[in-house]
Amino acid sequence: MGSVARERRKNLSLALVLSAGLHLILVLTLDVSPGSWHYGFQPALRVVLKEAEAANSKDQPSSVPAAPKAVATPLGERYFRRSEVDVAAVPLHRAPLIYPEDAYMSRLAGKVTARVYISATGSVDKVEIVKVQPRGGVFEQAALQALRQVRYQPARIGGRAVSSQKPIEVTFNPYEEPDPSAD
Repeated sequence: MGSVARERRKNLSLALVLSAGLHLILVLTLDVSPGSWHYGFQPALRVVLKEAEAANSKDQPSSVPAAPKAVATPLGERYFRRSEVDVAAVPLHRAPLIYPEDAYMSRLAGKVTARVYISATGSVDKVEIVKVQPRGGVFEQAALQALRQVRYQPARIGGRAVSSQKPIEVTFNPYEEPDPSAD
């Protein structure tokens, strides 16, 4: 009986070591770099909801005016999406995009996708990084600095300025000459 118990303990120890090793490999291969998701974890499945096109737009006669967009909350209490406003926010003044020196010297290209929250006065209230390629903090700070300085003509609903949000993509290409008209 003693040899059977020893064999079971040996098998259990081997199973625990194997399990711990596999868990260690799993933890080391997880992508936990900071991003738009809390604590850096990104879900395996990302669901994107898009607003459906007006299905009955063909059915309505052209003489019938389209119904105005319904606004559930009072204007100014939230940031409206492009699909919810009559006129989208338009940049009036763009800030210079400063290419990070190390990335430029290494000829490293990148792309930062951010969501910009614009006040009803046209200033940027907040910028959230949504996606970065490559990861590692090379381009995020430069994109944030440039996006925070942009001034907008605010979005409008019913002729009234409202706070809005919009996705912006910033591309870093070391092989592209700077646009002199962007100043």
